[in-house]
Amino acid sequence: MSVNTRILILDDDPDICTMIKMVLEYHGFAAFEADSEERANQVLASEPIDLIIMDMLLSGADGTDICRRIKNDKEKSSLPILMFSAHPTARETCLAAGADDFIPKPFEMNDLIARVTFFIERNPIRQD
Repeated sequence: MSVNTRILILDDDPDICTMIKMVLEYHGFAAFEADSEERANQVLASEPIDLIIMDMLLSGADGTDICRRIKNDKEKSSLPILMFSAHPTARETCLAAGADDFIPKPFEMNDLIARVTFFIERNPIRQD
């Protein structure tokens, strides 16, 4: 993989963001962190993101609502979104909101990297 592949991690838990970012960067991805929808929108406006990895439950916000807003935005609708949660019915809720895939928490980092790789291979990144 190439550092040309840019991934946005949206989670309000800084430890989870840092852990996922470290693993992604170890595997050659460029990773950006956001702890809120506002911060995520700032990153999306300034970086050509190839994939979003986001939690379903965020402080003061519902990740599924954020997912819907991204998928309803003409400029961002094709951006793949991988959501995660420990909630027992989260898979159905996230997929219904437009998420392209779901991974239950706790998850193995190897599983996360496999899913990220799948999306990147399926959706060729833009040429910088």
